[in-house]
Amino acid sequence: MGFLERAIRRGVSNAVEKAVGNAVQKKVEPKATELANKAADAIDNAAQNASNNINQAQNTSGLNGAFANLERSMQNYATEAAKNMKVCPNCNKPTTADKKFCPDCGTQLPEQTVAQSTVCTECGKQNTVGTKFCSDCGAKLPAAIAEEQAQADRNAAVMAEWDQYLSHYPKWSCGGSEFNIEEYDPGCFEFRANFNGNHQAACRAVDEYRQILLQNGFRQAGEYPCIEHLYKMENGVCYHVDTGMCFEASPDSPSISFTIGEPRGGFNYVKPEPKKKTSFLDLFK
Repeated sequence: MGFLERAIRRGVSNAVEKAVGNAVQKKVEPKATELANKAADAIDNAAQNASNNINQAQNTSGLNGAFANLERSMQNYATEAAKNMKVCPNCNKPTTADKKFCPDCGTQLPEQTVAQSTVCTECGKQNTVGTKFCSDCGAKLPAAIAEEQAQADRNAAVMAEWDQYLSHYPKWSCGGSEFNIEEYDPGCFEFRANFNGNHQAACRAVDEYRQILLQNGFRQAGEYPCIEHLYKMENGVCYHVDTGMCFEASPDSPSISFTIGEPRGGFNYVKPEPKKKTSFLDLFK
């Protein structure tokens, strides 16, 4: 396979992925691969035949048009396939439209198929799968509304877990989505929130949460106090919030650690007074 053909196949793959969307990609992938391979061959042949053409701009325009046609074909194919497909709101598993409950996790499936969820409730247009807003009138589609509600329900479930695992810490109320709480060691928990590529918004959220901690009695402590490590002593137990390395794994998904333990030097560490300098004459006083 030559360089040009590999590049074409990558372009075809990107067009297919863009057209189909995550929810139905696995279901239509075999057919998509077949069409992609045929399209790549056709485009490659056309490019080779046109390689001697003096008008290179026209040649490029023809390739762009071929990719656009492929994308439209895949959009139409995905929409047709989605007419008999539902997607689980819990595990995102696609299944056939005749089922009422997800065969993988048992969650109740939506009444609408994937294709029906992209029919505009305002003007009735059937939009392509993966679309969030109607291409005719701009109204938000049922699929986008359902997706937002499902994510809100998942976030609410995580916040309920906060009451169980992190009751000694003020709740996160600083935005983001796709919340998650994970116990990585006994008694040690990590909370994550996703800001979808917006690093600045994630940084502002972490700063805001630090202020909430300070307002709720947490403070800097220990031999080396800093704002990234805040502590609170309750009934002899020292609660610690670590935001020092929250962006180590991802720039837009801060991870905040909650542990129990005092800082170096102790919670009530007081810096010793500097020793008073003495002189030889002081010995005779």
